[in-house]
Amino acid sequence: MKILFLYRYGILGGVCTQLFHRFRHVKQDSDLELHCGFRSDHGVREMLEPYATLHFGLNKESTVQFLSENVFDKIVIIDSEEYLEAVNEVDIQSTIIVEVHTSIEKNLEYLSRINKDEVDHFVTVSKYMVERVRHHVSFSIESSEIIRFQNVLDSEIFVPRKIQTKGPPVVVWVGKIDDHKDWRSFLNISSLVHKENDSVEFWIVGGQTCPETRAAEVFDYAEEKGIISRFRWFDRVENVNMPLLYSLVSERGGLNLVTSHCESFGMSVLESLLTGCPVISTDVGALPEITEQSNYFKLYQLGDYVSAANNCLASLDGSSEAKDCLSDSRESLVNLYDSRLRSEEYWSLLEKMGDSND
Repeated sequence: MKILFLYRYGILGGVCTQLFHRFRHVKQDSDLELHCGFRSDHGVREMLEPYATLHFGLNKESTVQFLSENVFDKIVIIDSEEYLEAVNEVDIQSTIIVEVHTSIEKNLEYLSRINKDEVDHFVTVSKYMVERVRHHVSFSIESSEIIRFQNVLDSEIFVPRKIQTKGPPVVVWVGKIDDHKDWRSFLNISSLVHKENDSVEFWIVGGQTCPETRAAEVFDYAEEKGIISRFRWFDRVENVNMPLLYSLVSERGGLNLVTSHCESFGMSVLESLLTGCPVISTDVGALPEITEQSNYFKLYQLGDYVSAANNCLASLDGSSEAKDCLSDSRESLVNLYDSRLRSEEYWSLLEKMGDSND
């Protein structure tokens, strides 16, 4: 089965990380031939090249040419309308699957422009996203089945590591430096935590592609909120090294703080939990679906900085108990999300789609 995944952004973000986890456990004797197409490479080559044939420089026009010269059994288009337009300009027999990962409403609007005969199947990653896709698709296809297949994660990579570390507790924040992930809320909450516990350090991880003007804004705001002396920024950490980061934060009695305005799934939350690091998160999107609330996973309402800070302080005070409970619960999370266990289901799902093609 020859499969092409098309996604506009070749970045080390959630979509490409998910492809990485799906691809890793494909058996060597499998009949799968995996290809991925992107506009450009922003670090994804190193991540995916061991598992798939990569094609860069694909815009709408070059994709039309590429598909005219190459035949695929399935084409999976992820959050990229231009590739859907390209596919519809070529006379091909491939099964066309639209896979939806983004939770940003304006980026879902293209779904309303899809006609019934343009797509064979829809797939998305959570119950929340099933409803959002159903909300946006056009009337002609609103009765179509929208299949939920949850994201997977390699629990052999994301496992607690034994790290010898000294230092104060850390509240870490992971993501792109944008309004959706909401770095400002992280610094606002950090300021409230700092007022009650001035030993805590506050780390941002991510934002390698952040413009210089935005980077200066981040540091200025950290200084304005009175936490610049406790603030650190790591603009890039490879995905395979994230377990070391989360383990370090956990060993120092810290936590992962999420301030996102919405998430279609919440990969960084799952990565953190599987690596033994407690999470305090906004109660938005699909985040409540990951697991039930507990002393290692607490939710707060978006914009409620006081509740978020109080949850952080409580977690910092009870870090040992939270880590023990998280360790006891890890097996159930592995059974739900492990890529070695679940990826084969994904490939079987695609194969069955080709058989029905209705």
